[in-house]
Amino acid sequence: QAVDALKQLYLEFPRLYNDSVVCSFMPDVVYKMRQADANVVTALTHRPWHLSHFGDGTPRFNSSWKLYLYMMMDVILDWSIHSFLWRLCGVSAFLIQKNFVSQEYVRHWSSKGIQVVAWTVNTFAEKSYYESVLESSYITDSLVEDCDPHY
Repeated sequence: QAVDALKQLYLEFPRLYNDSVVCSFMPDVVYKMRQADANVVTALTHRPWHLSHFGDGTPRFNSSWKLYLYMMMDVILDWSIHSFLWRLCGVSAFLIQKNFVSQEYVRHWSSKGIQVVAWTVNTFAEKSYYESVLESSYITDSLVEDCDPHY
């Protein structure tokens, strides 16, 4: 349903081809969007351990077996995204949680023609680091001042 709705939006508002990116944590959504319209810019969104843990590190499940099952799925998903899903989905960028971005990570993906975009970068120090050291784009909740972190 999401892909059909997005495809309709691109038909109604062609300027979106130059002004937007379709991104998702779910590789199948990104893949289906590229299949529906190869001219749409797409990105995979990723945060390691997002299936098994909340952004603040708290486990999603109280049951040990369920937590470990989802942790195993996290490892497989992480490997898949970094090994072949990025190419299969035809992405132009990775949106990755800021705590997992390094100079090597940016360099690695830049060499493959993939833009790394960190989220959510909210402090002046973080913004300066991404702009000056990493020379990488970022998503923020505040353009002017520091604000509370979001996971």
